[in-house]
Amino acid sequence: MFSALYRIFSSALYPACQGICLFCRQPTHQPLLCHHCAEELPLLDHHCRLCGSPMAGKEDICGHCLLQPPEWDFLHILADYQFPLTGLIHQLKYQHKTLPAALFGRMLAELYPPDEPKPEVILPVPLHWRRQWQRNYNQAQELARPISKRLCIPCDNRLLKRSRATKVQAGLSRELRQTNLSNAFIVNPHTYRHVAVLDDVVTTGVTATTLVRLLKESGCQRVDVWAICRTQLHDE
Repeated sequence: MFSALYRIFSSALYPACQGICLFCRQPTHQPLLCHHCAEELPLLDHHCRLCGSPMAGKEDICGHCLLQPPEWDFLHILADYQFPLTGLIHQLKYQHKTLPAALFGRMLAELYPPDEPKPEVILPVPLHWRRQWQRNYNQAQELARPISKRLCIPCDNRLLKRSRATKVQAGLSRELRQTNLSNAFIVNPHTYRHVAVLDDVVTTGVTATTLVRLLKESGCQRVDVWAICRTQLHDE
């Protein structure tokens, strides 16, 4: 895993940022990620294709998901939500720093399973226009840029629309998140059959589930969910 990951950064991504690791801020000959931090990243190894739970053996779906499968058809993530990834995610979401999106987006593209069908389009989870105006960008759209370029999958920023402002989801229970997102999204007309919904973190899965349901109701046959990290989606 490490050698494949480190080769991701052997070519120049952002020349102005070469020489500084985003994690430890130490000089490095490679852009955005140093050799030491690349070795230490807690990336997932063999895990459930639906929830990300670590698994032993050759099975690709855990017992919990066999009994209670999520609405989506495939979950593509890098790791559990833990240090040191949490620091860069916080910078991306709350400190107006977009370089972490360049790093994480590239990792998501390079570590996409080669035997997994690619979606027709990437759909970043939308922000309400007021929140995006305050932040000056949508972190999911920033993540999508390097993924789209590397995997040659177009990104559609117009298909999904947040129709009303909602409370910040962080700190809310699953039930309150569901209430908070009720009638919060609109899916515009389309002809896609296989799509990937892209977000920064999958927490309870409520946002992803809401969008997956709407997309399947709109005609999609397969909806995948992509994110940097996930928290526990069920008791493990």
